[in-house]
Amino acid sequence: HDKTEQAASPEALMRSRWSAFTLGLGDYLYDTLASTHPDRAVDRAVASRELGRAKNTQRFLKLTVIDAPEAASNAREGEVLFFAKIFEKGQDRSFAELSRFVVEDGAWRYESGVLVPSSALPKDPGAITRAVFLEAVS
Repeated sequence: HDKTEQAASPEALMRSRWSAFTLGLGDYLYDTLASTHPDRAVDRAVASRELGRAKNTQRFLKLTVIDAPEAASNAREGEVLFFAKIFEKGQDRSFAELSRFVVEDGAWRYESGVLVPSSALPKDPGAITRAVFLEAVS
Protein backbone atom coordinates (compact mmCIF):
# COMPACT_ATOMS: atom_id res chain seq x y z
CA HIS A 1 0.00 0.00 0.00
CA ASP A 2 2.97 2.31 0.36
CA LYS A 3 3.68 1.90 -3.38
CA THR A 4 7.20 0.55 -2.85
CA GLU A 5 6.27 -2.56 -4.88
CA GLN A 6 3.77 -3.49 -7.55
CA ALA A 7 1.47 -6.49 -7.13
CA ALA A 8 3.06 -9.46 -8.89
CA SER A 9 -0.23 -11.02 -10.04
CA PRO A 10 -3.95 -10.37 -10.36
CA GLU A 11 -4.50 -12.33 -7.13
CA ALA A 12 -1.91 -10.27 -5.26
CA LEU A 13 -3.56 -7.05 -6.43
CA MET A 14 -7.02 -8.33 -5.52
CA ARG A 15 -5.84 -9.24 -2.02
CA SER A 16 -4.15 -5.87 -1.56
CA ARG A 17 -7.32 -4.09 -2.70
CA TRP A 18 -9.36 -6.11 -0.18
CA SER A 19 -7.01 -4.94 2.56
CA ALA A 20 -7.22 -1.37 1.25
CA PHE A 21 -11.01 -1.48 1.49
CA THR A 22 -10.81 -2.71 5.09
CA LEU A 23 -8.37 0.10 5.94
CA GLY A 24 -10.14 2.84 3.99
CA LEU A 25 -7.21 3.53 1.66
CA GLY A 26 -9.16 5.36 -1.04
CA ASP A 27 -6.12 6.75 -2.86
CA TYR A 28 -4.64 3.26 -3.23
CA LEU A 29 -7.96 1.88 -4.45
CA TYR A 30 -8.22 4.65 -7.03
CA ASP A 31 -4.62 4.27 -8.15
CA THR A 32 -5.05 0.53 -8.74
CA LEU A 33 -8.02 0.99 -11.08
CA ALA A 34 -7.55 0.47 -14.81
CA SER A 35 -7.85 3.59 -16.95
CA THR A 36 -11.08 2.15 -18.43
CA HIS A 37 -12.80 1.71 -15.06
CA PRO A 38 -15.84 4.03 -14.70
CA ASP A 39 -14.53 5.49 -11.42
CA ARG A 40 -11.59 6.94 -13.38
CA ALA A 41 -14.05 9.34 -15.04
CA VAL A 42 -14.73 10.87 -11.61
CA ASP A 43 -12.47 13.48 -10.04
CA ARG A 44 -9.64 11.64 -8.25
CA ALA A 45 -10.24 13.32 -4.87
CA VAL A 46 -13.98 12.60 -4.97
CA ALA A 47 -13.55 8.99 -6.11
CA SER A 48 -10.78 8.32 -3.57
CA ARG A 49 -12.89 9.72 -0.75
CA GLU A 50 -15.89 7.57 -1.74
CA LEU A 51 -13.80 4.41 -2.12
CA GLY A 52 -12.20 5.01 1.26
CA ARG A 53 -15.55 5.42 3.01
CA ALA A 54 -16.56 1.77 2.54
CA LYS A 55 -14.80 0.87 5.80
CA ASN A 56 -17.12 3.21 7.69
CA THR A 57 -20.29 1.35 6.73
CA GLN A 58 -19.15 -2.19 5.89
CA ARG A 59 -17.49 -4.91 7.95
CA PHE A 60 -15.08 -6.89 5.79
CA LEU A 61 -15.02 -10.24 7.55
CA LYS A 62 -13.44 -12.80 5.25
CA LEU A 63 -11.99 -13.15 1.79
CA THR A 64 -11.89 -16.54 0.07
CA VAL A 65 -10.11 -16.92 -3.25
CA ILE A 66 -11.96 -19.55 -5.27
CA ASP A 67 -10.04 -19.48 -8.52
CA ALA A 68 -6.98 -17.48 -9.51
CA PRO A 69 -5.31 -18.93 -12.59
CA GLU A 70 -1.62 -18.11 -12.59
CA ALA A 71 -0.84 -15.52 -15.22
CA ALA A 72 2.18 -16.05 -17.47
CA SER A 73 5.03 -13.62 -16.88
CA ASN A 74 4.16 -11.80 -20.11
CA ALA A 75 0.38 -11.84 -19.56
CA ARG A 76 -1.52 -8.62 -20.10
CA GLU A 77 -4.77 -9.71 -18.45
CA GLY A 78 -5.99 -12.06 -15.74
CA GLU A 79 -8.97 -13.05 -13.60
CA VAL A 80 -9.68 -13.85 -9.97
CA LEU A 81 -12.87 -15.43 -8.63
CA PHE A 82 -13.42 -14.73 -4.93
CA PHE A 83 -16.05 -14.74 -2.21
CA ALA A 84 -16.29 -11.75 0.13
CA LYS A 85 -18.05 -12.05 3.48
CA ILE A 86 -19.29 -8.52 4.23
CA PHE A 87 -21.92 -7.08 6.54
CA GLU A 88 -23.45 -3.61 6.34
CA LYS A 89 -25.73 -2.30 9.10
CA GLY A 90 -26.30 -5.85 10.32
CA GLN A 91 -27.28 -7.12 6.88
CA ASP A 92 -25.33 -9.80 5.02
CA ARG A 93 -23.97 -8.17 1.85
CA SER A 94 -21.66 -11.04 0.95
CA PHE A 95 -20.99 -11.79 -2.71
CA ALA A 96 -18.83 -13.66 -5.17
CA GLU A 97 -17.08 -11.76 -7.92
CA LEU A 98 -15.18 -12.69 -11.03
CA SER A 99 -12.73 -9.81 -11.33
CA ARG A 100 -10.82 -8.87 -14.46
CA PHE A 101 -7.36 -7.34 -14.25
CA VAL A 102 -5.14 -5.79 -16.92
CA VAL A 103 -1.56 -4.60 -17.06
CA GLU A 104 -1.11 -0.87 -17.62
CA ASP A 105 2.23 0.90 -17.47
CA GLY A 106 3.85 -2.32 -16.22
CA ALA A 107 1.44 -2.81 -13.28
CA TRP A 108 -1.67 -4.90 -12.65
CA ARG A 109 -4.88 -2.84 -12.42
CA TYR A 110 -8.49 -3.76 -11.55
CA GLU A 111 -10.61 -3.32 -14.67
CA SER A 112 -14.06 -4.75 -13.90
CA GLY A 113 -15.99 -7.46 -12.16
CA VAL A 114 -19.15 -9.53 -12.40
CA LEU A 115 -20.80 -9.80 -9.00
CA VAL A 116 -23.31 -12.39 -7.75
CA PRO A 117 -24.95 -11.86 -4.33
CA SER A 118 -24.61 -14.67 -1.82
CA SER A 119 -28.38 -15.22 -1.96
CA ALA A 120 -27.94 -16.64 -5.49
CA LEU A 121 -25.11 -18.97 -4.45
CA PRO A 122 -24.76 -22.09 -2.29
CA LYS A 123 -24.98 -21.34 1.45
CA ASP A 124 -21.54 -22.88 1.95
CA PRO A 125 -18.95 -20.64 0.23
CA GLY A 126 -16.71 -23.70 0.01
CA ALA A 127 -19.18 -25.18 -2.49
CA ILE A 128 -18.74 -22.27 -4.91
CA THR A 129 -16.73 -23.20 -7.98
CA ARG A 130 -16.15 -21.37 -11.23
CA ALA A 131 -18.88 -23.50 -12.84
CA VAL A 132 -21.36 -22.76 -10.02
CA PHE A 133 -20.57 -19.05 -10.25
CA LEU A 134 -21.00 -18.96 -14.05
CA GLU A 135 -24.31 -20.80 -13.74
CA ALA A 136 -25.53 -18.19 -11.26
CA VAL A 137 -24.54 -15.41 -13.66
CA SER A 138 -26.57 -16.83 -16.57
